[in-house]
Amino acid sequence: MADLVVTVADVRELGDKLRFLAAEFEDAGGTAEDYADEVCHGDLKHELNQFADNWRVHRGRLMENLRKLAEQAHAAGETYEGLETELVNALEGEG
Repeated sequence: MADLVVTVADVRELGDKLRFLAAEFEDAGGTAEDYADEVCHGDLKHELNQFADNWRVHRGRLMENLRKLAEQAHAAGETYEGLETELVNALEGEG
């Protein structure tokens, strides 16, 4: 089995991608509500509105979690980079 190799740049890139994903979910807000306004069938309109309400709640939670993960990834990248610098300095006798 191959070893997993993750660089500091990989961790920071993950943070950037998670931020982008959270922004995409934020921009995808009212699609179901928009369709519900165009539907004439009462039951279908009700179901679309109900879906939109549920999606709004879950989308909000998802965006919040994605943002937290993004911040954690960026913080981890900064921490790893700082540790690496300290280790190099210690090994070279500068720390």
